[in-house]
Amino acid sequence: PRRHKTIETTEIMLQMVASGRGVAALPGWLVAEYVGKVQLGTVRLGQSGIAKQIFLGMRDSDVAIDYLQAFIAIARHSDW
Repeated sequence: PRRHKTIETTEIMLQMVASGRGVAALPGWLVAEYVGKVQLGTVRLGQSGIAKQIFLGMRDSDVAIDYLQAFIAIARHSDW
C-alpha cells in the first residue's frame, strides 16, 4: 500500500472498507455482526482461513467468578 493509517474503532474501519478506502483482515464472527449494517464483501484468506492463538490473563481473585468460568469453558470448546 502507498499509505498506512491506524484506525481507532471497528465501526470507522468498516466504513472505510465499505467506501472503498481501505481493506481489513478481521475474524469471521466480527464481520458476521456487521453484514446487514455495512455493505461489505468477504474473502477467506487461504483454504481454512487464518488460525490465531489467543491467551487470557486474569487476576487470582477473579478465577471463581461464575461468568468468567462460563466464558473460559465456552472458549476452550469453541473452534472459531
